[in-house]
Amino acid sequence: MLPEKPKNRFQVLYLVVTVLVICSMLAIAVTTIDFGSLFGDDGDDDFVDPNADLIADQQTVVARNPDDVDEIVLLANMLGQTGRIQEAIPWYEKALALSPDDSGIRLDFARSLSGSGLQTDAEAQFNQVLKAEPDNQSAHYYLAELYMAWSPPRTDEAYAHYKRAAEIDPDSFLGERAQTRVETMSVATPDATALAGPE
Repeated sequence: MLPEKPKNRFQVLYLVVTVLVICSMLAIAVTTIDFGSLFGDDGDDDFVDPNADLIADQQTVVARNPDDVDEIVLLANMLGQTGRIQEAIPWYEKALALSPDDSGIRLDFARSLSGSGLQTDAEAQFNQVLKAEPDNQSAHYYLAELYMAWSPPRTDEAYAHYKRAAEIDPDSFLGERAQTRVETMSVATPDATALAGPE
């Protein structure tokens, strides 16, 4: 038996629109499927690092100025912040060898290590900064952030460092953020105020 013919032009129009919607949905589905992933090709062969030229230029600058600490640190930061931490580490180490008392370099190193998931190494670098500069607000704040990212989070230590960062300069951006974290943690865990010890 043949399907019943549409009775008026609105039914015909409805039928045409329905078919077009279904076809467009199928077309979208087909174009968004990553067939390479389905068949085991992860597509990494086609990846082009958008920072490759900038990093190559900076490597050239460093090759021409092998003892320029600022240029070395810039290269290390570029590598560290683009996921190339293993390449960055020797440059941070060279910069620290040339300028061992520069806590800014060590802080950059710690943050790059932290961002790359090398938590124990990052913690050691943050602690080196704090050993030399106990009132380094950035070191306290970012060490607290590191402790919160730990699995499981090291909340007691994080709370203490946030609190110290907030005390050092309460009106700075990091001081305000640290104070917000302290307040949030105090509300989330009422016993957190005991962590800071006696006033």
